Amino acid sequence: MAKFDIKGPSAGDAVSATLRNSASGEVLLRLDRTDWGNVGSSGAALAFDVDFGAVHRIPASAFGAGIESITVTSQPGVGHVSVQGTDVLVNTVDEGEIRADFDASHLGSKPDPIWTLRDADTNPLAYMVMNNVNRAPDMAFSFSLSVKSVGQGPVAVTVTATPALHRQMCGWSCGRGIKLSVDETDATVLEPAERHADLYTTNAPGAYSADDIIAEAGSWLARSRIGWYIAAQLTVGGGVVSGRTVAHDPTTYFGSQAKPIHPDIAREIVKSLYETSGFGTVYLHYERGYDYRGNVTNLNAGGDGLLHPHAILAYGSGARPLMPGMAYNGGKKHGMFFRGLAFPMESGVGGAGITNVIFEDTYHEDKIYLYSDSSPGAERHSRFTVRNSVLPQAFELGGLQRDGEHWSGKYRPSCIKPGSDPHGVIIQGCFIGWGGQGPDYVSDRVADAYSYEPIGSDLRWGLDGYSQPGANLWTHPVYFDSSNRHILWRDNWTFGSGGSLIQLRGGAVMRSSAFTYGNQCFAVGTGAFVPYHSKDPACGYQYGYGNGHRSLCQDVVYTHAGYMSGAGAGMAQSEGIKIGAPLASMDRVVVLHDCDPNNASDRDRVYSDWLGRNMFRLEGYSYTTEFDPGAEFENLEGRERAVICADWGPGINPDYNPDGLDLSGIDDATVFRWYDAKRGNAPDTTTDIMEIYWWLREHEGPEIQALVRDFIAFMQAPLGIAPAWRTSAGPCSFVPDLAEDGCRWDNPNNWGGDLIPGSFAADTAALGGHKVFFQDHTLTVAGLDLGAGGHVHAVNGRLNVSAAPTCTGGGAITTDESGQVWIGGYAGTAPLALTVKGGRFANTGTFSGPADIRIDGSTDPHGVAEFLCAYGEASMTIRSGRSMEIMGGGPRVGFDGLDGAQARLSFEGGAELRFVAENGRLATIREFRSGVNGTQATDVVSSVDLGGAALVLDLTGVTAGSHVLIAADSVTGSFGSVTGAIDPGLDATVAVSATGVSLTVTAGSGLIALA
Repeated sequence: MAKFDIKGPSAGDAVSATLRNSASGEVLLRLDRTDWGNVGSSGAALAFDVDFGAVHRIPASAFGAGIESITVTSQPGVGHVSVQGTDVLVNTVDEGEIRADFDASHLGSKPDPIWTLRDADTNPLAYMVMNNVNRAPDMAFSFSLSVKSVGQGPVAVTVTATPALHRQMCGWSCGRGIKLSVDETDATVLEPAERHADLYTTNAPGAYSADDIIAEAGSWLARSRIGWYIAAQLTVGGGVVSGRTVAHDPTTYFGSQAKPIHPDIAREIVKSLYETSGFGTVYLHYERGYDYRGNVTNLNAGGDGLLHPHAILAYGSGARPLMPGMAYNGGKKHGMFFRGLAFPMESGVGGAGITNVIFEDTYHEDKIYLYSDSSPGAERHSRFTVRNSVLPQAFELGGLQRDGEHWSGKYRPSCIKPGSDPHGVIIQGCFIGWGGQGPDYVSDRVADAYSYEPIGSDLRWGLDGYSQPGANLWTHPVYFDSSNRHILWRDNWTFGSGGSLIQLRGGAVMRSSAFTYGNQCFAVGTGAFVPYHSKDPACGYQYGYGNGHRSLCQDVVYTHAGYMSGAGAGMAQSEGIKIGAPLASMDRVVVLHDCDPNNASDRDRVYSDWLGRNMFRLEGYSYTTEFDPGAEFENLEGRERAVICADWGPGINPDYNPDGLDLSGIDDATVFRWYDAKRGNAPDTTTDIMEIYWWLREHEGPEIQALVRDFIAFMQAPLGIAPAWRTSAGPCSFVPDLAEDGCRWDNPNNWGGDLIPGSFAADTAALGGHKVFFQDHTLTVAGLDLGAGGHVHAVNGRLNVSAAPTCTGGGAITTDESGQVWIGGYAGTAPLALTVKGGRFANTGTFSGPADIRIDGSTDPHGVAEFLCAYGEASMTIRSGRSMEIMGGGPRVGFDGLDGAQARLSFEGGAELRFVAENGRLATIREFRSGVNGTQATDVVSSVDLGGAALVLDLTGVTAGSHVLIAADSVTGSFGSVTGAIDPGLDATVAVSATGVSLTVTAGSGLIALA
């Protein structure tokens, strides 16, 4: 972040200042102060522009001379304000999420704004982009401070903050994406819905076909009712199908392991269970050791909220099930989890009809290509996670042309392609290689074409010894399309490419990742707001600004250039990391050795038979021309720490070593010496880079992450830059790193550059009053101190706090999308604001402190959010003057646990319980099976004490009928009052019993009353 000082004015002077871009004349900052250096004794009103989408620093000197302390006395309606030392931090990260609509009527027209940004009248970022301005004064927001100068009393100051474009317009990503909790082995914990089915399918002899089921059940059963029959078997008490009674049979039902079904009928049964019989989740298990590529594909996506997706899994022993290709089209559905499966060549997974997908411990030889739905008004963004998986190649046999003699030209599949406008892509713990190209290719000197010939290539490619497609500028193992936001790239090894190892575009948070043997490593691009964004002002382009999220790279290693030439390979056969976006932060980024320094013959790769000469040896670390003097990003390079590029085209390209690191030992830091050490070989035994590739691709699951981290530490060690991470639990304090995001839990640089809290379960975390986004991980901390007004906001993953959190003056906890926060009660005197937009909040202790609670499910596409007032032996009290508000019928609120634990919710007199109907639906406070214990039934003794609280009902849209507001083993006390709103012509009556609270709506005159 830029910082400047104004010298010369004395206290009390009138000062006007304007800061402009020297090249363009653009106004960067305006400042008008009539009483410089004094906030006055009776208060002041100040105004500042703040970078929108980032954590913006207002220095203490802006409030006058000799500032001793500043405290926040009121928060704004937008963002969060905190104090670091005596500087004020305004955090508007994630406040300006861009959404766009596609207008097909513009296709082919010029100019070309075929996308329209939504909410431009309320979203400052959308407003500034659509109107091609860099400030939004009509959307300014205010907050209050108490400012104390040395020797003076505190003074009230009102600050008006005007949103201004951040240099990378979307600012920082808070880490959105689909990520569920994981166990101690790093495997995702699947949480079945309250009504759940496990179906087992196999190609083994004896699998039940539809005819087999009908023959055993009886000829009366129609094929269209088989799903109903299985639903009855899985329902306690059984059911009636076509007038026949079907008994409950939880062990030998059709589709159980005892009676697995044939895969060709699985799709219709899953659909029936989910869409007709009301099962929230269906897990379809394929038996290992069989090939299912010729069977009907199950394309039923969905689930019961983001925490409860459908799943396709493997069971039994033997090789992974070989799966057919899966093309998800039609209206976008949310939720699918894949684990333990293999997708061989010609079995890609893709389409616009699915999002919020997780691939875990899967194997792919064809592409994952999930893209956005361009239908007007659609929930269009693709969002998916690939973790602990192997994606070693992606050859597209359909690309063979000329009667199978040649591979196709420009278009090549990638192993992973987040297409057009993804929002939230997490790639972690994966081995990824080669995309649409392999190393054994034959150029036929036809432009951008490669022969398909029997050359005796390794049979593990699956090509019967034939040659692979060759290098070109489109052969990227990972290809992010032009518009993307919320990218997390962690603990991956990307190996082999005739193009970029990642076509990144922009907006990525990258940690602990290795890259090997590519014609380019990756370029940090600016990203875009909408697909195929041009530099047309009508599309929101503004000179001097990047478009997507800001990027950072920590602990990244690239080594061994590709030097793969051919018909379409271009001139980038040794390019490393290129930065094209402003303010990208680079921390411990290592680019070493375009060729093996310990093997002289390896430099023979520099000569190209195709070109008939030595290749261009490009730089391993560089900035684009946009950073040149007078260009749009002049002086906007981000922070660099321990960045090194050495022995990359020696004699041609100078080393880049701004920190003066000792390079005397770098010849020990090669991928070959690392591999030989891992295999127990003498140094430099291995000279074939592909031997390392074949060894790496045989690893699975968390092994990949461990190998990546080991390799990075090996490469960092001779340079002396390997982090000295702590090795035991301790106190952790959040200190925002403003050269980076300054707001993410998963960034070690926000915790003093050491391991993040939760790395050890006995860690404690102190937020210091800042807003911190929690994401990605499943972590436990012994304690959480929010500080003065601190806020933890979980967008995915799970944070467990063993003890009751603390705060000063107030604090906030928010769960969002698939994020979870579990706390051990709350006993403080300062009020907490608990907001559950999605995911889950759970109380596991005694919660007796003041809190205002809102549960709405607004960020879950299914409308679901979970609030456990008491999980297990726990209790929650809603104190006088505080409220619990439940919006609509999607939220699940109440109790869960095992072993007959006492779970209690109490209200004090003066508290409020509010139910607000949405689409005519209301929620119920009750016991419910959250799924954290699998399919084990909830076993708690639940109780609710109404305590004289006020019941407030908004029954707008509710029709005549009955509804249960509270259901528990014991309900005591009564409401002090019942008030609210109801549609004309209806009355509502609330009745309290020993086990619940019911609502009856009848014809009437608009009255709401207690029975």
